[in-house]
Amino acid sequence: MPRQERAERSRALILDAAADEFDAHGYSGARLERIVERTGMTKGAVYFHFRSKLDLAGALVAEDNVDWTGIVDAVDASGLRGIAAVTELTRRVGAVFVGEVRVRAALKLTQTVLPPEPGADPYAQWTEIAAGYLRQAVEDGELRSAADPADIAAVAVQAFFGAYMIADEGGGLNGLAGDIDRLWSVILGQERARG
Repeated sequence: MPRQERAERSRALILDAAADEFDAHGYSGARLERIVERTGMTKGAVYFHFRSKLDLAGALVAEDNVDWTGIVDAVDASGLRGIAAVTELTRRVGAVFVGEVRVRAALKLTQTVLPPEPGADPYAQWTEIAAGYLRQAVEDGELRSAADPADIAAVAVQAFFGAYMIADEGGGLNGLAGDIDRLWSVILGQERARG
């Protein structure tokens, strides 16, 4: 195996181990010794790639393994609109959080030691995307014309991330899909257009 490929595999193995550790213990509870142990590599090999726990955390936050734009594009390409589209979007995002330990670890790290740069608020970006689908719902008569898509989207994004964090801390990530359906049912219950 070429040296470059070996180095890339080692780096990926270390990041996977670090993600598991940060996901399980958060930044303050994570231990480099356990990360090294999880890799099966020597301490020197791990330190060759990353000099500190903070370097590992920074690498996890900096990498963006998920094609978030692709998820939005797939929902758009599906032909779904309005409520169906925003619900599908949150289900797909929820599935990423459930299935991707690196994403969960990066989110925990941005909540504690490595907050996003000013102006790079991911919650604002998700709120705007959700509001766009909810504007379609108003246009299509699914929601009352007096409904404010931006306010509904803000509450939904807050509820989604709250539901995710509660499920994650309580060990109930497998129930996140049901939580997502429930949050939309409750949030949209009063806003649906009456026929």
